[in-house]
Amino acid sequence: MHNKKSLYQGLCAMARKSLCPWDDYYPRMAQSDFLLNRNNLTASKTYFIRKAPFEGSYAIMGGITEFHRMLAEYRFSLDVGDILHGQGYREDFIKHLLVKRTVNVTVSALSEGSLMFAGEPAVVLEGSLLDVRLAEGMLLECVNYPSLAMTKWSRVVNATEVGSVMEFARRRAQDACRTSLYAYLAGASVSSNSEMRSWFDIPTVGTMGHEWIQSFGDEYEAFDKWLECNPSRPVLLVDTVDTLSSGIPNAIRAFKAHIDEIRRAGGTMGIRLDGGDLAYLAMEGYRMMQADGMQDVKIYMTNDLDEYSIQAIREQISEHAARFGYKPDEILKSLVWACGTKPGTCWDQPSIGGVAKLTSVQSGLIERSVIKLARDNPVKTSIPGSNRSAALVDKDGFLQGILIYGKDENPKQIRRFVHPDDGSKSTEIEYHWDVRTRQTQIKGYPSDTLEDVRTKVRAQMAMLHWTQKRIDKPHTVKVGLSPVLFEKRQGMISRRELIDLHGTEEDQHELP
Repeated sequence: MHNKKSLYQGLCAMARKSLCPWDDYYPRMAQSDFLLNRNNLTASKTYFIRKAPFEGSYAIMGGITEFHRMLAEYRFSLDVGDILHGQGYREDFIKHLLVKRTVNVTVSALSEGSLMFAGEPAVVLEGSLLDVRLAEGMLLECVNYPSLAMTKWSRVVNATEVGSVMEFARRRAQDACRTSLYAYLAGASVSSNSEMRSWFDIPTVGTMGHEWIQSFGDEYEAFDKWLECNPSRPVLLVDTVDTLSSGIPNAIRAFKAHIDEIRRAGGTMGIRLDGGDLAYLAMEGYRMMQADGMQDVKIYMTNDLDEYSIQAIREQISEHAARFGYKPDEILKSLVWACGTKPGTCWDQPSIGGVAKLTSVQSGLIERSVIKLARDNPVKTSIPGSNRSAALVDKDGFLQGILIYGKDENPKQIRRFVHPDDGSKSTEIEYHWDVRTRQTQIKGYPSDTLEDVRTKVRAQMAMLHWTQKRIDKPHTVKVGLSPVLFEKRQGMISRRELIDLHGTEEDQHELP
């Protein structure tokens, strides 16, 4: 039996096993390398995002454990060979892969749950040219959607400020189990997806739907029978008929009839609002509960919620509740946000712009930096070299910037970082800032539990200033290059060099 608290072990049990986990053009290039005897050239690729999703300032790294699981388990088998043969691949190339057996790369990456910023080398793959090509195809599938999902759910969790978030996305999500997992890692407290219990120690919950009430034809009887059967889960859906004139009064009456059984079962009473003016209904529901002495009743908010609607509801309650003699904070603390369709489908941005680019390749006995020059679209011009990044953190624990530097540089000795495209924009690195290297080399089997990742997400989010976390027009985090890396990049751009043939010996990496 696997350890349900281990992310890696749970993924080994949950994840679909793929025979060819890549787009076809990766092995097409790999075969061409093999035919030209270039397949064993040393190379590196770097994965990064070009822009933070959802018009935000950050993303969260998700899926790197999933990638490690895929690398560890993948084998070139006879079944793989049959598929490649059917696609017209050469027999000598297929035999080479069958002898090779595995994809061998060194992976240096941000850890699961880390903040990730535009242009930052989030994952660096190093190995043979053949291996890094195939590994890229595996990597993109593993990290792009999980990173998008974790980012979206972290925005939802951050928007609530108080109260908890429930993930109810299975009915609508395109990839239900991954959605549920990465929502939980991002900070959701529970899931409605029962399948998650097969692999992970994730709390699951469920309550009644409208059809429960419809099947009785009488709202009070439906509530009464529900509490008779489920005193430990006493949450009643109150908008099937009319929320204020029928649903809430009937809920109060049913709660009072079953209060002893509910207390013995340890249940927490709640009403669920699933339509209409949620801010108004939450305030009125709170008022009605308070007037009847039901101080401990939770109010479950549902109906296509996301970070934008949650923020709007919170603002309305904060502005108007005090007019009626209620403390807004007390109402907000009573709310539970059950979110499904919009965060579960990443409604407003269904993909993340995560890409991997070749950043170095062997030339003779030297591994030389490589750049993609996109003169027609400069935003796509890459950063050359197998690089790393460091977080610059001030004495109060806030993130002041991300420094990108060559892997042979010492980030603690660098005194300023430069805008990637504008040498006139640079920032001095204060001596009292903590320079924290970001990538770690993946070795062995990751031991992180689900709670380890959830804790990492909370700690990382705490490093951002509130202006960088807000939904509307957030401030961005400065991401810049070391002066050495900036000069290398600008030189390659001006000389239109795809491979750096003019750098100093210190700029290149001599192979053993």
